[in-house]
Amino acid sequence: MPMPDVCPFYGWRYNPERVNLSRVVAPPYDVVSPEEVFQYLAKDPHNIFHLEISPEGPDRYQRAAERLKKWVEEGILIREKYPSFYLYRLHFSHNGQRYTRTGFIALVRLSPFSEGKILPHEKTFSRITEDRLRLLRATSAQFSQIFVLYRDPERETLKTVPGKEILRVEISDGTVHELVRIDDPGVQGKLQQFFRDRVFYIADGHHRYTTALRYAEEMEARFKPGEPRCFHYIMSYLCPFEDPGLIVLPTHRIVRRSPERGKLEEVLREMAESISFPPDAGRPDLEKRVFVIFFEGRPYEVRLRPEILLRWERENGLPETQLPAAWCARFIKALFGESEKDLKEKGLLSYTPWSEEVYKEASKGALGILLPPTPIEALERVASSGKVMPHKSTYFHPKILTGLVVFRITPEAAPPCP
Repeated sequence: MPMPDVCPFYGWRYNPERVNLSRVVAPPYDVVSPEEVFQYLAKDPHNIFHLEISPEGPDRYQRAAERLKKWVEEGILIREKYPSFYLYRLHFSHNGQRYTRTGFIALVRLSPFSEGKILPHEKTFSRITEDRLRLLRATSAQFSQIFVLYRDPERETLKTVPGKEILRVEISDGTVHELVRIDDPGVQGKLQQFFRDRVFYIADGHHRYTTALRYAEEMEARFKPGEPRCFHYIMSYLCPFEDPGLIVLPTHRIVRRSPERGKLEEVLREMAESISFPPDAGRPDLEKRVFVIFFEGRPYEVRLRPEILLRWERENGLPETQLPAAWCARFIKALFGESEKDLKEKGLLSYTPWSEEVYKEASKGALGILLPPTPIEALERVASSGKVMPHKSTYFHPKILTGLVVFRITPEAAPPCP
């Protein structure tokens, strides 16, 4: 059976003569707070969140569909003249260094996880998938890409690719997003040939992928196609594991509930090989099995017992030494008697990749937990094993923008989806 198809498509983009691009694009919907969503909605009447995240209400999905239709009719969104791939570069700074991360926006043919062609590393939650599915049903459009990783040891795909730069936008954090249109059939053919035998790993966008699978099932039942149609594909950002700009940050935890000191000491006696105050200078080192907790505003460096990590690994078959989020989930459950999921649903737990936010909340009395990053190799190892990581194990930095390219699905048509 062939591996997933990767196809060019007729992308829909904002008309630069009608909008200020920096005001209408936005981060992925799942990394912004409700307050930030309303800030983006207020920034511009054509901000992509007016389509991606409509305000609550019984007709929210239909409103998004009507708004999309209106923007197309008014020329706010315009279609490419030719089927295209897009080379997408992000230029950014991290820890005082300048990086560039390069990938491609294209259509990837959907494949159930059981086939082993496209692999997840996180669980999904039906409540979120249902919301995304209702939006997809109403609009027949994908407004953002999922983030997919693939192996390219020689970085063949990152070598010079001819094309025309069609946009360049700098956002408030200083990240520059650059899009190059690739509409040369010869170049497209070479990329398709390269991707033909690749396994893809979902980095971000598990709920969108699961949503697209459900939508495709519904459309198959309705149209009974003999060949692949547009609804069999998902718009994706593909990036090689070997890209030097692929940065994975840890996702720290903030628990807005203070544990009893006695219980904290009991849990630490069981799990920790050593506890230091103040912590060693520098960032926690994964090789040292270390994370940092803030209790009553004071930081403590916790070094886990190697034997307990090996026991956990035997119990669940996961590489626990490479999964700080797993340590944290066990620590929190032992400390509070409730899972991270339970605390999150009660509004008592939040996640952030930014240590400054942990310091701020810890100074107010929250229990802060700083984790080291999960190595990218662990994602591949866990996904290839058919298992999943704990929730919020990775944070790929920086995030790709929503609204650079829109994929409108014509159910009756085959790729490149006019």
